[in-house]
Amino acid sequence: MAYDIVVVGAGPAGSVAAYECAKRGFKTLLLEKAIIPREKACGGAVMYRGIRILNGIIPRELIEQKIYGLRFGFHNGLASEFISHKLIGITVFRDKFDDFLSKRAVEAGVELAEGTRVIHTSVSDECATIQLQDGREFKSDFLIGADGVNSIVSRSLKLRPIRKDLTRIGLGMEADFYIGRAGVMKATNGNPSVLEILPITNRIGYGWIFPKREHLAIGIAGSGVHMQALRPDFDRFYQSLEKRLGVELKLEKRRTCFFGGEGLGGTNVTNRAILVGDAAGFVDPMMGEGIAYAMQSSILAVDVIAQAMAVDQYDADSLWKYHHLCRKAFSANFQMASWIGSRGLSFASNLLPRISGHKLASDVMAMVARGEIGYADIPYTVLKKIPRQIPNFIKYVAQSHIHTQN
Repeated sequence: MAYDIVVVGAGPAGSVAAYECAKRGFKTLLLEKAIIPREKACGGAVMYRGIRILNGIIPRELIEQKIYGLRFGFHNGLASEFISHKLIGITVFRDKFDDFLSKRAVEAGVELAEGTRVIHTSVSDECATIQLQDGREFKSDFLIGADGVNSIVSRSLKLRPIRKDLTRIGLGMEADFYIGRAGVMKATNGNPSVLEILPITNRIGYGWIFPKREHLAIGIAGSGVHMQALRPDFDRFYQSLEKRLGVELKLEKRRTCFFGGEGLGGTNVTNRAILVGDAAGFVDPMMGEGIAYAMQSSILAVDVIAQAMAVDQYDADSLWKYHHLCRKAFSANFQMASWIGSRGLSFASNLLPRISGHKLASDVMAMVARGEIGYADIPYTVLKKIPRQIPNFIKYVAQSHIHTQN
C-alpha cells in the first residue's frame, strides 16, 4: 500500500510529525514497534517550549507536577536555585504522554500500526520502501525516521554507522521511585515544583531528581565513554540520596537508554527521507533534554517536505533546507550548552551559587527554560535588563560572596 508519508517511531518526534502531516492533508502511516502505551527510559520533563508546540493542550491527568524552578548542585558542595513565577515545564510519565500524542495523531487522520517492527528501509527515484519483520512492505513518497538513537532508518539509509560511537552519544540509567505524595513533599522540602540537576561522583556527567505526584524520577547520564560502570554508578547515586532526602527509595526497575548523537554535525537528510528527534541526535548537550527539540525538529521536517512535494522534488538537495532550519533553531543553543557542560563547568560552579535566587538570574533562567531565549542569548538579555537592577545585583553578589567565604 502506498502513502504520501510514512513515519517510523511513535515517540514525541514521530507522533508530532505524523500529526503535522495529516493536518496538511497527506496520507500518513505511523509505525511503532511496540504496543502503545509502552515504557520509555526518560525522566519525563517536558519544558515549556514543548508545551507551546502542543498549543498548551495537555490533559490535566497527564501532568504529574507543574515546574517553576531549577536547582543545580556542584562538586564543590555549593548549589544554585532559580525560581520563577512563570511555568517552565511539567513532569509526565512517558508511557501516558506518548499515548496521548499518538492518539492525537490518529484523531487528525493518521493511520497507526502498532507492534510493527521495521527491519530495513531504502529509497529510490520512485519511492521510499519500508520493510517489516512480518514480511509486509510499505511504499511512500517520503519517509521520516523518528525511531530514536537506535534508528533502523538512519542505519539502513547509511546516515549513521551500524555500530555506535560511544564518544558521540550519551548513556544513561533512570528509575521511578514510588514514595507517595507525602514522601514527595518531604523529599522536596514541601516544594515539588523544582527540577534538580546534580553532579555524579568521579564521573563526567550529571544526575537528576524530577518530582512527580507520588514518585521521584531519578537518573544519571553522561558521555558513553565515561559511563561504563553505569549500574553501580546509578545505584550509588540513588542510594546516596536516601539520607539527604529523608525517604526510603525502593528500586523496582532500572531503565537504560542511549541519547544524543551527531545532531547538527551529522547528515540528517537523503533522497526522500529525513531524520528527526533522537534519531537525528537533537538533545540539549547540558541538560540532556530532548522532547521539545524532537517535536520542534518534526515540525521543521514536515514544513520542508510539504514544500518539496508542492514542487514535485524528492531529492536530498530539496530537503537540505531542513539542515539550515535546524541549525538556525538549535545551533547557538547547542554550542553554548556544550561549552557550559564541559569547559565552562568550573565557571558555572563559581558563578551560579553567587547569583542563586536573584530575580534577574531567575528571570533569565526561566526565559531559557521556556524557550523564549536560547543559551547564546543570555549575555545580551542580561545586559539589556541589568541597568535597572545594577545596585541590587551588585549588592546581592557581594553579599553572596561574603556568605560563601564565611
